[in-house]
Amino acid sequence: MVTYSQVEQALIKLGYSTDFNFHQHSKLTALIPMDGYKSPAVLEFREAWQSELGDVDQILEIEWLMDDGENFLFIDVASLNLSDDEPSVFFDEKLLLRKIFDQILEELDSHAK
Repeated sequence: MVTYSQVEQALIKLGYSTDFNFHQHSKLTALIPMDGYKSPAVLEFREAWQSELGDVDQILEIEWLMDDGENFLFIDVASLNLSDDEPSVFFDEKLLLRKIFDQILEELDSHAK
């Protein structure tokens, strides 16, 4: 399982600043500037845990508000192998977001070794 510390170290190594306020939402977040775009992408991470009330799955996801102010792009580990119903919509942006997500996953993988 990936930890808050590992995600924070990976993001810092990639040049992204993190924000972690455990009391507010128990998630680590990072704003990832997207060159040439109005909105940054927002990464959220939460560790998985088990309790008597039920298990909570890990979250590692990025959401990005498009410049039209209405559409979002979203990526997480579970969506990596899904087919794209509309590949021509926000094509360049999807490639950019996937590249950034892959870099984060690669960095996390290198910390795990």
